[in-house]
Amino acid sequence: MKTLALAFVAAFLLCSNAAAAIKINSHQAKNMDDVMSLGVIYINHNFATEQEAEVAINDDADQHGAKYYHSILMREPGSNGNMHVSAEIYR
Repeated sequence: MKTLALAFVAAFLLCSNAAAAIKINSHQAKNMDDVMSLGVIYINHNFATEQEAEVAINDDADQHGAKYYHSILMREPGSNGNMHVSAEIYR
């Protein structure tokens, strides 16, 4: 019984501390009073899908302590549709 209770408490603490950055658009960023830009992050990988790119941007934004991010997906000509990503991050 104690093991189950400890596992529940540990799971609750892990879930409550995991706060992922929230994706916003540029219009939202301009209209939010409490948002401050932290700069732009770049990820130099080729991503085949937008979902892969968004996961990578979200993870990187979290590592920089950002609360919000606005992703920018760029496709390079002649790259078979692969994407490079960057995002403006906000606190």
